[in-house]
Amino acid sequence: MQNPAMSLPPRFQSLPRHGLFIALFNVGIAIMLTAAHVGGDFVGNLVYSECIGLIGWLLIDVPRRLLWGDGRPPLAPLVALSAVAGITCSVGGTWLASSLLGQPWPWTAGRGAMTLLVSMVAMSFAITYFWQRGKAAHMEAAAAQERARAEAVERQVVEAKLRLLQAQIEPHFLFNTLANVHALIPRDAPRAQEMLVHLDGFLRAALAVARKEQSTLADEFALLRSYLEILKIRMGPRLDFSLKLPDALAKTPLPPMLLQPLVENAVKHGLEPKVEGGRVDISCEAENPHISIRIEDTGLGLGGNSAGSSEVGLAHVRERLAAVYDGAASLKIENNPSGGATVTVKIPIDK
Repeated sequence: MQNPAMSLPPRFQSLPRHGLFIALFNVGIAIMLTAAHVGGDFVGNLVYSECIGLIGWLLIDVPRRLLWGDGRPPLAPLVALSAVAGITCSVGGTWLASSLLGQPWPWTAGRGAMTLLVSMVAMSFAITYFWQRGKAAHMEAAAAQERARAEAVERQVVEAKLRLLQAQIEPHFLFNTLANVHALIPRDAPRAQEMLVHLDGFLRAALAVARKEQSTLADEFALLRSYLEILKIRMGPRLDFSLKLPDALAKTPLPPMLLQPLVENAVKHGLEPKVEGGRVDISCEAENPHISIRIEDTGLGLGGNSAGSSEVGLAHVRERLAAVYDGAASLKIENNPSGGATVTVKIPIDK
């Protein structure tokens, strides 16, 4: 069953809770007045206390929410509002209470002055409470904005680091590929031509995703296919690979070129140093509430070769996942029982 307070506008949703607090506060005032033998019996004091207190609260809290919401109200207007509320609730509250109790309106000079004094003291507490509450809300909002700015800067730093890493990797890969093409032309022109076709596809895909803030799994897998086709021509039968992407996941958003450093690590540090080479299998499947992307190789495994440089690439990907998915994504790498390693990236389905 829906809470009735939740059907109110956001700035009024806490109004019933505050009203209950004021009503309980008024009970405390009635108890103290009765104990001090001020006014009449407890029931009479309770009726007067509730009428005066609740009218005063409504005359302050409702206009405050309409004018300033949960923000910090200006002090001078708040004081003026509380003064008007104090006088109104003193006069109107005593009249309402006396009417409910069937008594004559007790607004004599002495009684009226005492009621007004008590009301104004209560209003001074209200001024202090709402001023401090507004100040705290203002500080919380400012802190939240500062955290949001810090997170945005952190994401930009991570993206800058990744782009710097890509700027260091891609020329090296490009020059090596062009050197391979140059070497193949005089002795195997068809393979050289095939490598150029795949290089063209890789560069087109890389340039396309580099200009986007967000790519898709289909884009990433197309990029990886061109990348691995080039490496396969270079390594020959020492490299085999497969890519499996279900159609239902093809349009899943993904940060651009997130997977390429992981595949490069698998080949460069796992398969290339191995005399007989091996294979790398890249697959993707939904595992609610995540999408799991696996890069599995049959290479040397963790610690097999150039572990330090491999860890740098993994650290960059971890930082990027943390920034983009706010801790909801993960990266795990482990050795396979039969040899090689598997990197598993998990991203939330709803991202």
